[in-house]
Amino acid sequence: MKMYITSRFKGSSENKAEIEKLCSAVRNAGMEDFHFIRDVPNVFKSQKELWAAALKHLTECDALLADISDSPSGGRLVEIGMAYSLNKPVYIVVKNGVEYKDFYNGIATSIFRYDEIGDITKQLKLS
Repeated sequence: MKMYITSRFKGSSENKAEIEKLCSAVRNAGMEDFHFIRDVPNVFKSQKELWAAALKHLTECDALLADISDSPSGGRLVEIGMAYSLNKPVYIVVKNGVEYKDFYNGIATSIFRYDEIGDITKQLKLS
């Protein structure tokens, strides 16, 4: 299974370690990981071009995993909506103690709580 992973974009250069932890958790679950920020060079001339590329890559994946621990807006919500409309499984991960909007319960295939990002590996293996 190839998993499209989405996480915080703003300040992505500062959160490369967190991106890699998410990707490692997916790989450790025996899945192939894809992270748009990490894997696609940002050479887009417009937002339309960027979103067309995101849709293309999402279409090539089997499911989407989104970390919503920092109250996402914008990009992750668009990617979650695209995955849902493509009938892809949507896995939401959120750090223990963080509250999230109820609408995720209606769109998510599963919602996984974690203390450390690596905790989601076991949950993904069981899903």
